[in-house]
Amino acid sequence: MKKLFSFIIFMIYSFSFAQNCRYQVAINSENLKATGKFKLTIVSTDSQSFKIPKKINLCNLRLIDLEMYDESKKSFEKINLAKKDIDCFDFKDKSIKLKPAKTNIYTVDIKSDLAVLQSTDFFETFNDRKYRFKISFPLDSYARCGESNKLITD
Repeated sequence: MKKLFSFIIFMIYSFSFAQNCRYQVAINSENLKATGKFKLTIVSTDSQSFKIPKKINLCNLRLIDLEMYDESKKSFEKINLAKKDIDCFDFKDKSIKLKPAKTNIYTVDIKSDLAVLQSTDFFETFNDRKYRFKISFPLDSYARCGESNKLITD
């Protein structure tokens, strides 16, 4: 009985102190079609520092949704994501601390990442079509940031 009581107290303690890291995100994609790159800005609105990746590339980035605009239906429709085996064995995911009220700006080369994740000529093939996608990448650990430890962008 003591073990059960201790376990319940431990679980309550764990959940009560799991917090969410607070941040704001802004995306500048105005030259995306021309360069294949966009700027991703993260601003900490938290009172404590938390870790973020030093760099975002295909080894710590996940393409969640990829959709193409269907002119006849006037809506976006999901495209099946390619299942590719990507070698990130040598990748060392380094992180930096994002301090309170500080900003970090990433330049994400989605053109080269989509070339690996989808197809080598993705941007050229779909140059005249509208598309949208969501990416996800990890922030600090679940213990520190709770449910907000993963950033998903539109």
